[in-house]
Amino acid sequence: MSTAASHRTSIPTQPAAWRWLRRHLIAVIAVKLALLTLLYALFFSPAHRPDVDADAVGRRLESTPR
Repeated sequence: MSTAASHRTSIPTQPAAWRWLRRHLIAVIAVKLALLTLLYALFFSPAHRPDVDADAVGRRLESTPR
């Protein structure tokens, strides 16, 4: 009959390849998130959006087509 202690010691550890793969995937995902954040900051942040007010929209809608 096996005891609870023998079950705890029989848990296999992960092979080195799995640890390397997990570390590699975490690093790749972190780099992708950093690049997406950089792209947002450079091109899509509120600082890069034009100011639009009601008068500008009215002028644009009332203009004649070219």
